[in-house]
Amino acid sequence: MTPIVDRLQVEFEGRVSVYRLNAAQEINVRIQSQWGLRGHPSFAVLDEDGSIVHQFFGPQTEIDLRQAMESVINQ
Repeated sequence: MTPIVDRLQVEFEGRVSVYRLNAAQEINVRIQSQWGLRGHPSFAVLDEDGSIVHQFFGPQTEIDLRQAMESVINQ
């Protein structure tokens, strides 16, 4: 998943912020729990208000993640 996320981070630079949370760190476990993210990898796309508009669990295609990111840009 890292190569996909890396490409999308470059593609959407300046329009979408990409944050990576290491699930081995306790603070990140709490953040994931607050957002209802379970399993690894997990992806959440939030709008500008910080509300989750898309959630993904497990490996995803680049197309699906790109479409989710585009959807928050086009709101």
